[in-house]
Amino acid sequence: MATDKGKEPAQEEQKRKSHGRRFFKKQEGERKEGGVPLLKYGKGNNFYAFQQVLHRKALRDYGDLAKLITLNKYCEPELDLPDFTGLGLTTAEVTIMRQEALKEHSKLLARMKLDRPKLYGLILEHMSVESKDEVAQEADNETWHKATDPEKLWQAIVKTHKVDCVSNVSQVKELTTRKAYQQIKQGPFESLAQFSERFRET
Repeated sequence: MATDKGKEPAQEEQKRKSHGRRFFKKQEGERKEGGVPLLKYGKGNNFYAFQQVLHRKALRDYGDLAKLITLNKYCEPELDLPDFTGLGLTTAEVTIMRQEALKEHSKLLARMKLDRPKLYGLILEHMSVESKDEVAQEADNETWHKATDPEKLWQAIVKTHKVDCVSNVSQVKELTTRKAYQQIKQGPFESLAQFSERFRET
C-alpha cells in the first residue's frame, strides 16, 4: 500500500507536465497562425473579429494586398514618381531614375499578384465548414475557386457573413432579416464596438 501511495504523486506530476507540454504546443501553434480565429457562420457570428485579426496578419505577410480585407476589392498602389527637379540631374539621369521607379512599381504589382493565391489559402484555412458551405453557394464559386481569387472569396464572405443570415435561399434570408431587427443582440464573440457597428449596418 505504501508503494502505491508513493507512485501517485509521481503519476500526478507526470500528468501535469504532459498537460503543460500540450498547452504550450497549442499556444505555440496559435502564435504561428497569427491568432486568426476560425470564421463562424450564423447569427451573432465573429465576422468583425475575424476581419480585424485577418487584416493585421495579411498586412504583415502580404503588404498592400491586405487592403482587400478592409476595402472589399483589390487596391493597387499608385505610381508616385519623385520630383527630380532641383537636384542638379541631367535629362538622361532623370530618365534613368524614372525608369528605375517604374521597374520597382512593376515588381510590386507582380508580387501582389503572386501573393493572391497565398491570401486565398490563408482565408480559406480559417473558415469553418459551415462558412465554406455557405460561400460555395455563391454564383461562379467554381470559377473563382479554381483561380484562387481572394477578392471574390472575400466578397462572398462579406455578403454571407456581414449581415446575419441562415441561408442563401431567398425566402429564408428574407425571414432572417426580419427577425434580425426583432431579436438582434450582442454575439458571444463580439466586443461592444463591433456589435454597435453590426447593429448600424443591419
